[in-house]
Amino acid sequence: MAEAQAQKLNALRIDRSVHPRRKLAHRWPLWAGLAVLLLLALAAATLGRAPSVQVAEVREARPGEQQTELTAAGYVASRRHSVIAPQVAGRLVEVAVDEGDAVEEGQVLARLDDRDAQVAVARARAELRAAQQRLIAARATATRARSDLRRAEQLAKANVITRASLEEAQALARASSAEEQAASAQLEAARRAAEAAALQLSHTVVRAPFSGTVVRKLADEGAVLAPAALEQENIGGIVELVDLGALEVEAEVSEEQLPRIELGQPALVFLDAYPDKAFRAKVRSVRPAIDRSKATADVNVAFEEIPPGVLPDMGSRVAFLKEELPPDALEKNDAALRVPAAAVVQSGEQSVVWVVQDGRVKRQPVQVARKVGDEVALAQGPAPGTQVVVAPEGNLRPGRKVKVRTEAG
Repeated sequence: MAEAQAQKLNALRIDRSVHPRRKLAHRWPLWAGLAVLLLLALAAATLGRAPSVQVAEVREARPGEQQTELTAAGYVASRRHSVIAPQVAGRLVEVAVDEGDAVEEGQVLARLDDRDAQVAVARARAELRAAQQRLIAARATATRARSDLRRAEQLAKANVITRASLEEAQALARASSAEEQAASAQLEAARRAAEAAALQLSHTVVRAPFSGTVVRKLADEGAVLAPAALEQENIGGIVELVDLGALEVEAEVSEEQLPRIELGQPALVFLDAYPDKAFRAKVRSVRPAIDRSKATADVNVAFEEIPPGVLPDMGSRVAFLKEELPPDALEKNDAALRVPAAAVVQSGEQSVVWVVQDGRVKRQPVQVARKVGDEVALAQGPAPGTQVVVAPEGNLRPGRKVKVRTEAG
């Protein structure tokens, strides 16, 4: 009977192992749907994100490109450039020039308060006059002592005076002669002191050390200045003076390219302020030192004729040429435009570039004339200044929005 009851109880027991599987079987389409939706959202976000592209501008050919050995960036500088500061400390009472003024060598630029220097000059001159009087008195005493000595020597020979009287006359003559020499030395010292005081007074007037143009005014009346410190060029400065007749370009050339530079080598200078013009120049010197932080050396390139309107610190680019250009070379313009070779890609049988306009790209056919270094010359293509994509990727489509980054360097 007990066995029969156990069978009845087992029949009534619920098997719970079947229901979780049934629940999971009912839920898996929901999870799969969520996963598909998530993948679709990620794909839409990826496709909708604007790709970042590197661009370069279509440019016109520069004169002398075929003869260019190498190019280097630089800036305009002057061979004569100085921050003018006083040689003595003092309060500035006058600045006689302003920015942009042309000055001649020796012209007064500024004046310091000279009252203390005037007092020092007056005192030195008084001491000089006193030293002169002392010397006059000492000379008179020495002259009288020498005369007394000669008389004593004559009297001693005649045995009129004693030996002691002669020795006393000799001692007086030596003493008066020493006093005369001391007075003469004091006079010389007083004369040098007067010259030094006058020199200090002259230093209160600041003059131009060379002819040039005032490019910056560094101090105004009332400023208390100290002599310029060697470690800091602008400490105590009054004006910055530049000789605009000695302008040249300082170009930074990498050390591995230096063997390609020679003194007197012809060059062309392209100024950022005048991008459509080229100016003839020659290598004047190579600074015999390497900048360790940049591994470059400064090459000084002198203009054949300094262009009007050129100012110090203007940005420039120097093309070092293999040979001198013909006289009319700068008058001729190469009509072909230049773009990086990596910007031109093939689309079927057609050469095209991807043009960036209003943040979107479009494809534009071009006609390649020839390859020039890492660029190509275009016989037909976009206008100068147009931005084109460098090394375009396959995900570009006409009208697609892009994020632009300019070409490095």
